[in-house]
Amino acid sequence: EVDEFVGKKTDKSYRLLEEMLTKLLLELDSIETGGQDGVRQARKESVHRIQAILEKLERKGL
Repeated sequence: EVDEFVGKKTDKSYRLLEEMLTKLLLELDSIETGGQDGVRQARKESVHRIQAILEKLERKGL
């Protein structure tokens, strides 16, 4: 949906996308790795991916 977004940061669709992505970050933050490197790495990669998507959304918002 971010790829298809055209609009302003004040648009409802922008705020909805931003909120959904932020909630995903919060969910990832709550994941306990239990000392498992694979889980920690997967969480880290997911956080970086979501942050990149948020940055893309920010650039697209006029």
